[in-house]
Formats: sequence, C-alpha cells, structure tokens
Amino acid sequence: MTIDAEVHFWKYGKNTGNQWIRNNKILQENLLPSQLSLNLQRNQVAACIAVAAEPAEVETRFLAELALTHPVISGVIGWIDLLNKNAAEKIRELSSYTAIRGFKLDTDGEDLASVQPVMELLAQYGYALDLKLSSNTNTDQLHGWLRSFPDQYFVLDHCGNPDTKHPPSTEWIRQIQQLAKNQNLSCKVCGLFTAGNWKSWKPADFYPFLDILFEAFGANRLLYASDWPFILLSGSYVQWKSLLEKYSDRLSEEERERFFGENARHIYRL
Repeated sequence: MTIDAEVHFWKYGKNTGNQWIRNNKILQENLLPSQLSLNLQRNQVAACIAVAAEPAEVETRFLAELALTHPVISGVIGWIDLLNKNAAEKIRELSSYTAIRGFKLDTDGEDLASVQPVMELLAQYGYALDLKLSSNTNTDQLHGWLRSFPDQYFVLDHCGNPDTKHPPSTEWIRQIQQLAKNQNLSCKVCGLFTAGNWKSWKPADFYPFLDILFEAFGANRLLYASDWPFILLSGSYVQWKSLLEKYSDRLSEEERERFFGENARHIYRL
C-alpha cells in the first residue's frame, strides 16, 4: 500500500502567511483533494497524510474536517503552539478528531525544553512529532533532546531542508548523520524539487542527497512524500515518484514496501 506522507490542502486567501503561496501564482487558488486525486490514482498511491501548510490552529481543524469527507486522507499532521501554556488543553481538545496523527514543530531557535510539558501527552495519544530544520537550528541541542524521548516517534521534514541547487553541503551532511543516530527519528523524502533549480533540474542532481539519506537512515526510517502542491513549482507528481521508483530499484522488495508506505503506516499509526 503506497502512502504519500506529506501533501497540503488549502482554500486560498490573499492574507495567507505562507510566502511560497503568496509569491507564486500557480499556488494562488483553492487546492483540495479533488485536484490531487487523479495524480494519486495514476501513480497507484492509495492514501495520503495532510500536513498543515501554515502555523495556525485553524489549519489543523480545516484538514481534520476535510478528512471526514475524503477517505483518501488517512491522517493529519496539524499545528498548535506547543510552547503555549494551554498546549495540553488544545491537544486534548483536538484529540476528538480521529484523523489527527501528530503535530509539527519548527526548531528554528526554539527552546526545546519548553516543549517538555506536553511530550508525555503526545505519547499518550500516540502522536508523532514532525520537525522542521532551519539554518538556525542548534543540531547538537536537537540531537540531545531527541535522545531524551526514545519511545517518541519524530519525523524530519523535507530531508532537513538542504539546498539542492548545489551538491550536498558539509553542514547538511553533518546534520543528517548526527540526527540519524537517533533511532526514534525518521525522515520524509520530499522538498528536494522545490529547493533545486526549478524546471531545469536533472534526476542526477538529487541522487547524492538520496545516497546520504539512505545511508544515514536506511530504508526502514525513510518515508515517501511528495509535498504536493508545492512540488508543482518545479515539476510534476509523476516526475518525483518516478525518480524515487527508479532510485529504489537498488532496494529489496521489502525495503521498497517500507519506504513507499509501511513506514508511514507504522509511525503515524494509520
């Protein structure tokens, strides 16, 4: 069963805070499951996980409601302010939505110790925590923090946000190799298209990044994801999936099954 571990849906408004949407006309429209379903069918993808495109609680509720009427959405990764004193109350409140399978945390300069009070509650509900890296992320601090919660599922978003216009940087390689030592951390393989040379990339541009990711995490801790519709800025859904299918020819059948769906099903308890 193939699962796309990260897609986004929204109803477009001019006051959107997401700069990618705000600055690119191709994204300035309502983008909903009906626009994605044909791509999923053509590429034999059975289900997807919807991730909040903006850091707003209303986005979480929107996606959770959308999942009620669109069975192709197997899970939702929402957003709430996990550092807020009312975060535990919000988590309990949102748990009434069975589609929610976790939340997203931006590690950009955050005091990770401030998230500590809700970690036990996340584990209680079986929620995963997606992590966004940035140039301001303190990798050493994050590495130590991950080790403090060995039974919590963490998922690195967008391959750690490397710049794919150029060969893998020494700093990104160091980040990936260090963080991957945490067996409770997995990684979504997506976002490479939009970080590269739009429309003029070659598959070979991404292979060095994939080599490093598969060597560091292994096929058992990597998740296939498209990052639709942001992927449309640089290519098409079928181009990305075909590229990964060709790359995964080197894997065993069991490893391919894990990468293209079983890892997501297990981590997000689908």
